[in-house]
Amino acid sequence: IPKGQVTTYKVLSDALGSHPRAVGQALRVNPFCPLPIPCHRVIKTDKSIGGFNGGFGNCQFVANKRAKLMKEGLSFDDNNFLLSNVDGSDTIFNKF
Repeated sequence: IPKGQVTTYKVLSDALGSHPRAVGQALRVNPFCPLPIPCHRVIKTDKSIGGFNGGFGNCQFVANKRAKLMKEGLSFDDNNFLLSNVDGSDTIFNKF
């Protein structure tokens, strides 16, 4: 997943022939975070940030994920929904 872009748990699970929850569980225990496996670049299908490091909702883990993504040039609304990628679009990366 290139810097400044995001994909979804669903897009990843479809590419892997898996289930979105399985992808989320694997990323939750990612020993290589953040690189070479940029798990912070995976969001929910509805384009909201979702969880991070096992945390959900209004918690420091999700705030950290948002900060990482914003540092890469993405923007979000006040409810943590994607407004735009670094290129100004709200498209989801799917070139796997």
